[in-house]
Amino acid sequence: MDLKKGPFSDKQAEKLSEALSGLDSGQLQWLSGYFSGIMQGSSVTSAEAVQQNATATTTAGASRPQKLHILFGSHTGNSEGLAENLATRAKEKGIETEVSDMASFKARNLKKIDNLAVIVSTHGLGEPPVQAEDLYNFIHSKKAPDLSHMKFSVLALGDSSYVDFCQTGKDFDAALEKLGAERIGPRQDCDVDYEEDAEAWQEKFLDAFAETSVEAPSAEAQSEIAAPKAEAKYSRKNPFEATIIEKIKLNGRGSSKETIHLELDLEGSGLTYEPGDALGVYGANSSTLIDEVLKATKLSGNEEVESHKGKKSLNEALTYDYELTPLSRLSLTKYAELTGSTKLEDLLSDNDKVLEYLTGRDILDLIQEESYKLKPDELISVLRKNTPRMYSIASSQQAVEDEVHLLVSVVRYNAFGRDKEGHCSTTLADRLKVDDKVKVFVDKNSRFKLPQNPDAPVIMVGPGTGVAPFRAFMQHRELAEKKGKSWLFFGDRNFRTDFLYQTEWQQYLKEGLLTKADVAFSRDQQEKLYVQHRMLENGKELYEWLEEGAHFYVCGDAKRMAKDVDNALREIIQQQGGVTPEKAEEYIKYLQVSKRYQTDIY
Repeated sequence: MDLKKGPFSDKQAEKLSEALSGLDSGQLQWLSGYFSGIMQGSSVTSAEAVQQNATATTTAGASRPQKLHILFGSHTGNSEGLAENLATRAKEKGIETEVSDMASFKARNLKKIDNLAVIVSTHGLGEPPVQAEDLYNFIHSKKAPDLSHMKFSVLALGDSSYVDFCQTGKDFDAALEKLGAERIGPRQDCDVDYEEDAEAWQEKFLDAFAETSVEAPSAEAQSEIAAPKAEAKYSRKNPFEATIIEKIKLNGRGSSKETIHLELDLEGSGLTYEPGDALGVYGANSSTLIDEVLKATKLSGNEEVESHKGKKSLNEALTYDYELTPLSRLSLTKYAELTGSTKLEDLLSDNDKVLEYLTGRDILDLIQEESYKLKPDELISVLRKNTPRMYSIASSQQAVEDEVHLLVSVVRYNAFGRDKEGHCSTTLADRLKVDDKVKVFVDKNSRFKLPQNPDAPVIMVGPGTGVAPFRAFMQHRELAEKKGKSWLFFGDRNFRTDFLYQTEWQQYLKEGLLTKADVAFSRDQQEKLYVQHRMLENGKELYEWLEEGAHFYVCGDAKRMAKDVDNALREIIQQQGGVTPEKAEEYIKYLQVSKRYQTDIY
């Protein structure tokens, strides 16, 4: 069919030929009648009819609609919030979007997606969050489909103080590329202070997406532009200076631990929080450590530097703007690049060696072991920005109103011949007193919340400072008209010195607000006793609570405790439910996806 002899340009003829190729005589006859009907029944001119038809044909031959799918995998809710924010920005640009939680997303539908944004955090020690596990395993399995039709980009959230920084995001990025997907924007790895990097990635990604899109924004999409949300007055970028109104050491005399209860005044901040949320707190480096670093670098501290917060003296920048402890892989990498140290480069090629090296070391150790004459700006260039520490809130705002309570374990240790301390915990314990101010903000955690049904039973496992959010849970339930059963598993070293909030738990038991409490003090007997042992002892009743619809919560140490508790829970389900390990795994997965098994671990 030689369309070039007709009244068409070469481009029009090419598109028409492509659209009409392969049609049989019956289909061509139907189109003939269709076009004839348009010509006879429409008031438009012949030229307009031809133009409308050409436009329709061109549309029919175009690629599928340029819809953006956003998948998030979140442990605390940060990835979810960023996913919603990206969707809002996309709609403002007239882009149709769909946001899905990896927990509920059907992996087989991945092959139906043309444009994908992945926003995912790294959980535990380089592992995907529970909500992302199934999709993560799917794209790394033999069942994963060819995705050569897909365009994608990844936003990864993590904490650079861990060796496997943003590992889950890196794994998603590599797996999608291996399956043939085309990266339309580079992966962005975000540290704890993720806002600026995340915002920059969103803008770059949406610009790149718009450039690759063949369709103009629809009128419908344009009409759905959401009104911008009013930003909170105080946030991570602009923290509130809260006054310390109470500071109490909770451990008894002779304890091997140091735990403090803090009460902060939020009056006038407008900050609100719910049980399960965290409070971000900014610490400062000790003057002693700063002096030692300056001595090792032969700098005075009076030199002017360009901090990420503007021009100031080196001493001030080292106090508030950067961290000197703990040493991170990021700092190690930057120092190796700056110094050209072959020893550090060899070390960085082995993750296990990096982890071993970082443990117990700070920036002073690095400078002393790998000597290099640092200029003031070079020194701050290798340091990690001062990042907030997240503390699970130990109070219900309904109960304490303009206050927020924290439970802080003070970190002190000796390593490589020096006494060392936690960056933020010792700021709160040593360098700030009652009536002093500390910079804070509320970090919402949508993944660690009391059941919507107040009658639902709750099982709370919180050894040590992991008990903090459960104090908030109990305060909240105390004020509620309806309240379900509650069961606390608490553990620490010694009953006499380390039973945190003991009188409060005893009062809750007396009042019936707390139905059961089982405690484990590891060092009160020859054989160590932990919360998971108490769970196993009460396995039959614990399983009955789960069968009644109980929600199971774990807060505390991720390295050992959380894994031990998870293993104990699986063993209880196997034994009491009389099921195989595979069926117990399905049971656990059901609890997790239905938000009845929630963790706040660190």
